[in-house]
Amino acid sequence: MKIYQETKEQCQAKIGILVCEGCGGKLEPIETVNNADEPTFWVGCTHCSCFRGGVLKQYWKIARELIKNGDLVPYGHLFKGDYESTPEKLDYWLDSQTAGLSHQIMRIHKLLEKEFVV
Repeated sequence: MKIYQETKEQCQAKIGILVCEGCGGKLEPIETVNNADEPTFWVGCTHCSCFRGGVLKQYWKIARELIKNGDLVPYGHLFKGDYESTPEKLDYWLDSQTAGLSHQIMRIHKLLEKEFVV
């Protein structure tokens, strides 16, 4: 019998109402092993093939809108060239940009609530 560092149920409880910060899709517990090679579950997105922390849907929507409009592109300097050459490359580009910006928006919102209330 496997003894999990974190069970599937514990992992699922962390997800709550969060979405993938890259694609905005469903997060789920993914069975893996930790750095000590012990079985565990981590939050992940099967569409993005990434382990994720998750964000509220509103942060994802704001980030995606800013990126699609060209207002903010956090990793633009890393994507020179043909990221629009195939639908797969464009999806990867949008998801990676959105993932970075979603976390920045979440952080700004938390700072506004905590530190900079006028």
